[in-house]
Amino acid sequence: MIVAQTLLAIVAVYVLAILWRGRTFRVRLPTRPGRSPARRMTAWAVGLAVSFSLPALVGLVLLGQDPLAAAQPAAIALVPDEWPHLPIAPLILGMALGTLANAAITHVLWRRGRRAFQIGTFPDVLPKTRKDILPAIALAISAGVSEELFFRLFLPLLIALVSGSALAGTIIAALCFGGVHRYQGWRGVVATTLSGVALSMLYGLTNSVWMAIAFHIAIDINALVVRPMARGAWRA
Repeated sequence: MIVAQTLLAIVAVYVLAILWRGRTFRVRLPTRPGRSPARRMTAWAVGLAVSFSLPALVGLVLLGQDPLAAAQPAAIALVPDEWPHLPIAPLILGMALGTLANAAITHVLWRRGRRAFQIGTFPDVLPKTRKDILPAIALAISAGVSEELFFRLFLPLLIALVSGSALAGTIIAALCFGGVHRYQGWRGVVATTLSGVALSMLYGLTNSVWMAIAFHIAIDINALVVRPMARGAWRA
């Protein structure tokens, strides 16, 4: 308990500092019109890994948890053991079909001179040419892995171990998750907060943090890769 309390105090200061700044870090690279965002995306991907994956992995080891274990720790489990877990195959199929539908709708609207609806704003990391696609994929993967390990596993677990409430851990972590995305505007904060709650539910219903990671990566791939490609970024 002393280890968990100490870690929570440290992590609370760390998260509050991130919320105050609005981002974990700021990539100080030129944003001149027409400049490729590839270097910015690569730096952001590395920064996310250092800012979230590293603290989560170290913290989980200090708590005596296997950082690579898929199953949800009992301390943050909100789904009763007797409930059946969601099957994986239909979820993966749903992700694939949703991605294809997103690409088709975005492309049709783009050909008609219209933009598909988008909740958050992140213009400094959207691909403009083919060479930006791979860095965008790397950023999506880094964000999915890093943020799920931190906000769906490590932070909720810390809060639950100290407070004794899995629900408090889940809700507070989701609010913090939304808060660190305030650079996307208030709509982005609301959307990411709700996404955090949904991903926590998915984690519990599948008993696999890897499914939460996969869905997070799919969401970011759709926003950072699929839509720009459907709007013609792959042609330049």
